[in-house]
Amino acid sequence: MYKRMHIFKVVILYVTAIYHSYGQKSGGKGANASSTAVVVGCFSGDSSVMLTNGELKQIDYLQTGDEILTVDHLKIVPTEMVIMLDKQRSNQAQFYTFITDSGHKISLTGLHLIPIISPNNTMNYIAAREVQLGDQLYALVNGHMKSSPIRNISIEIKRGYFAPLTLTGTLLVNDVLASCYASVKNHQWAQIFMAPFRWYYRLARFISVNDPFDNNRTDGIHWAVQIIYQLTSYIQPLTLQIL
Repeated sequence: MYKRMHIFKVVILYVTAIYHSYGQKSGGKGANASSTAVVVGCFSGDSSVMLTNGELKQIDYLQTGDEILTVDHLKIVPTEMVIMLDKQRSNQAQFYTFITDSGHKISLTGLHLIPIISPNNTMNYIAAREVQLGDQLYALVNGHMKSSPIRNISIEIKRGYFAPLTLTGTLLVNDVLASCYASVKNHQWAQIFMAPFRWYYRLARFISVNDPFDNNRTDGIHWAVQIIYQLTSYIQPLTLQIL
């Protein structure tokens, strides 16, 4: 079984290499790898998530397999932490910090997606840097998801940032609903591109491999991010955010 899992990883890397080679030779359908830097959007290290047992856990302590709360069609549901796409304990980053009328606070890097309520009352994922005063976020209030307008936006530098990926592609951070994805324009497309890694995770957990992505490695961007970014660059480049 272990050999099969390693083969799966090698296949993904091989496919990425093919697309990379194709992009260089063709000059491109899609962005040139040399002209696009891999950028991961993250949450600040002082953020917390709620486990399914009701316990709060600081985001930098999350581990693969942790069961945490998220939202599906405004219902609170469990999900699992699959992989830490990026973790930087000592590096600094610029964050957009939003405070809602309900008193909720969340800090994200500029390209990280967060859902707001559009005028037609639908959920629309946009980059944090595009959020404006008065935009409404979804927040957990007295055990229920409620919309609450943003009353304050600030830009600040914080030390430590982390990017957990869950099975659902969303999570509640400081009781505010947020996407796991960044540097893309479309949350749904990002979830589709990450499907192979969710399948790989489920298979690994099924055969009792607790940490299939080596989540306890040193700080930095995970290899999975490099793969997905390259594939997206050549298959669906218009979904990427322009820096």
